[in-house]
Amino acid sequence: MRPRITGLVVLATAVAGLTACASTSDPAAHSATLASPTAQSAMSQPGQEGPFMQIRLRIGASEATARLYDNATARDFASLLPVTITLHDLGGREKAGPLPRELADGRGQSSYRAGQLGYWAPSNDLAIYYREDGFTIPDPGIVMIGEIDTGLDAITDADGTDTLTITAA
Repeated sequence: MRPRITGLVVLATAVAGLTACASTSDPAAHSATLASPTAQSAMSQPGQEGPFMQIRLRIGASEATARLYDNATARDFASLLPVTITLHDLGGREKAGPLPRELADGRGQSSYRAGQLGYWAPSNDLAIYYREDGFTIPDPGIVMIGEIDTGLDAITDADGTDTLTITAA
């Protein structure tokens, strides 16, 4: 006979998670964790070890904010800041532009979510995904380096010749 798993395991896990949240001495960190489901999902994916630093993306008068993941490629990207690139649209799903140099290589993946920032090593491009359409990224895959927190529409609305300036927040 197979053992039965009951709701007790789920309840114990939930209580442990709430206890961990309640034990933090920083109430702002607690509320930020609860208010940001994308932060939790981003941290659970390989190569995305949680938030590393906040950045600001400016296109003309429009602005977006984002956080970089804590991985080698994102840390190398942060060393470029401030950086300015010219964006072009790819497939109606992403805005991309060439970085001034190659970044530390990371583990590429074939999928993305709207709002993620990625590094495409073959052409040293920064990619900012604004729409999910089921496209599978070819080898060597895209290395995810961050995620937009606010202002994704500023990226979406950019035309093919807009200049994007990225700075530390």
